[in-house]
Amino acid sequence: MIVDMRLRPPLESWVDKPQFQRGSEAKYYPSRIGFPRPPSAERRSIELLLREMDAAGIRWGVIMGRQSAPPLGMIPNGEIGDLMARHPDRFVSFTGIDVSADTDDSLAEIDGCFERPGFKGVSIEPGASPTPMTADDRRLYPIYEHCRDRGVPISITLSGMLGQMVGASWEFNSPQPLYRTAKDFPDLQIVVSHAAWPYVQEMLGVAFVCGNVWVSPDLYMVGTNTPGAAEYVKAANSYLSDRVLFGTAYPSRPLVESVQAFDEWIFEPGVKEQVLGLNALRLMQMDA
Repeated sequence: MIVDMRLRPPLESWVDKPQFQRGSEAKYYPSRIGFPRPPSAERRSIELLLREMDAAGIRWGVIMGRQSAPPLGMIPNGEIGDLMARHPDRFVSFTGIDVSADTDDSLAEIDGCFERPGFKGVSIEPGASPTPMTADDRRLYPIYEHCRDRGVPISITLSGMLGQMVGASWEFNSPQPLYRTAKDFPDLQIVVSHAAWPYVQEMLGVAFVCGNVWVSPDLYMVGTNTPGAAEYVKAANSYLSDRVLFGTAYPSRPLVESVQAFDEWIFEPGVKEQVLGLNALRLMQMDA
């Protein structure tokens, strides 16, 4: 049973964003190297996506909401909620929040989304927001407090690729400021989507000393050809077995081929099952 912690479906608001660009319109996208484009992404079809999920053995697709600067853009949470309502047994989501917006509006957005089924956490991309900021920026603390009080996890997306796509300075996507946040909110479960690649060792160091930090490398741990991927696997095989999460970053990577590439790794007994799905279910307080 597999839970894909970063799956971006071909919604109307998403298909004109960089992840879905195709042919001559596609810009430089190095994370796609070595993998074919998913047919469902080429045809922008939810039905084909569901078939690909079945073929890959993916039970749940977790949609990380996005409220970021162009070209990544804003994906309405209502549109995500409507998809989950049509397919309540296949998709869940983390509510996307624009951290550059008014704080009261952001908190109201969180509360409104959690009135609908399927929302399991909150997703922010501070280093790629219209006002880039580090993970320990005090403007984010009311969001952290709100998630802690509601008892829901927060995903903080950090990666060098993400920042450069919006023209933000490189240091905004370092995981080092996250240490202060994790220590200030020890009861808040923090998922680092994209696992702050290429700051692999720094990310694993923060997770080593902060037991409330989860590492979700998605495409950066899928295949053995990615620099640094083996270090995430080493951590999963030792101290981080209960806090590493599988993901594909679809449509940047296809589903079936991503699972096949992930199968090339060797894990200690029981660890692979935790990474592929059991950890995610525990994080989101879900049954299989």
